[in-house]
Amino acid sequence: MRQFGPVAVINRFDTTDAALQEANRLAFGLASYAFTTSSETVTRLQNEVRAGMLTINHLGLALPEVPFGGIGDSGIGTEGGSDAIEAYLDTRFVSRMD
Repeated sequence: MRQFGPVAVINRFDTTDAALQEANRLAFGLASYAFTTSSETVTRLQNEVRAGMLTINHLGLALPEVPFGGIGDSGIGTEGGSDAIEAYLDTRFVSRMD
């Protein structure tokens, strides 16, 4: 039986590599939160954390105008924001010269 629900894990890490290894250890990737004072670490986190949503130095994820969704075993696709409408659209390009 698989359990699904919110999990809050708070850990301190001595290195950014160790934090990234732990953040990406599981096949789940819905939301991640990180707190740091280093702009170098911010750049690494935003490029290397495998999660559908990531906030750095705050807790604001649930806004109606932004996408909500995970990656990996946390789901496929998003809801909310302009990305959510993409599944319902057939984008076409027509060029015509009369």
